[in-house]
Amino acid sequence: MGQKRTLVIGAHGQIGRLFCERAQSSQHPVRAMVRSAEQREYFEGMGTPCVLGDLEADFAHALDGCTDVVFTAGSGGHTGADKTILVDLYGALRAIEAAEERGIEHFVMVSALRCEAPLSAPPGLRHYMVAKKLADERLAASRLPHTILRPGLLSDDAPSGMVCTDPGRATSRAISRANVAHCIL
Repeated sequence: MGQKRTLVIGAHGQIGRLFCERAQSSQHPVRAMVRSAEQREYFEGMGTPCVLGDLEADFAHALDGCTDVVFTAGSGGHTGADKTILVDLYGALRAIEAAEERGIEHFVMVSALRCEAPLSAPPGLRHYMVAKKLADERLAASRLPHTILRPGLLSDDAPSGMVCTDPGRATSRAISRANVAHCIL
């Protein structure tokens, strides 16, 4: 497929921006998928190529020329279940299908800690956890080489450069967004 390039779906989100900044400084080629022309300015200012794409519309073209995908998109905590279904679930499912069609070499999904038991989540988060669980299951059943990251409570703390991959041994359920970005890279 040529030179490696990672499409970052959800690039304008908090983890996505941190990942793109780290990738840029590490000279890891990325393409930021953004929903609007206004969001392009941030990435173009740091020299990161952009492509317009919307998880609620057409975006499959954004994968063209990419070898890898990072899916760190989310509808956000201030939206309703309808947006969670369209973005966190259906957008993720469509991204996986488009990646399969294009022979993507590796797909990284940023999911959520304990999404495998959505009914144990607080009632206001259950729809989100169901979306993450189903997207993770679809990715795991795909033929794509993949990594599913399930961070816990996200913080804006400074990065330590360390993550725990065994929830049973973790000393905290919290992780900084910067550490998640570091882990993706």
